[in-house]
Amino acid sequence: MIYDEALLALEDQCDQLIIRILESEAMVGYLEAKQRIESSEEAQLKIEQFKRKQEQFELIEPYGEYAPDFLSYRQQLYQAKREMDLDEVVYEFRIAERQLQVQLDLIADKLAKSVSTNILVSAGDAFSLSLIGLPTACEIHLGKRKDIEL
Repeated sequence: MIYDEALLALEDQCDQLIIRILESEAMVGYLEAKQRIESSEEAQLKIEQFKRKQEQFELIEPYGEYAPDFLSYRQQLYQAKREMDLDEVVYEFRIAERQLQVQLDLIADKLAKSVSTNILVSAGDAFSLSLIGLPTACEIHLGKRKDIEL
């Protein structure tokens, strides 16, 4: 690899981008939400209960309705998931995580567009994208999203 001024300038720009991402509202909000979910005993208990129910269900899932108590295990799994999802700390973490992912997707799109307008960018969360009216495909054009604010 040849090291020249252009490569060093590109490296400096990458470093600046990283710093701006780390200082962005989306990253700060994500880190705060992550700290809250990790320190919330109630949220951690609900997450562990969901994981336990999921593991139990995965053991009998291949047998489908032929497994004894299949419907009961599935209902318990859905109930544990609902309890976990309705926890306020978990909900806030998911919102912060989604906001950060959108910002990272927008950055990836801007970088790709600086190379070529024909590049498709793989977006991170198909479920959140469908909420803002974009197709839920693995690779989409992010041009319909609001411009990036870092």
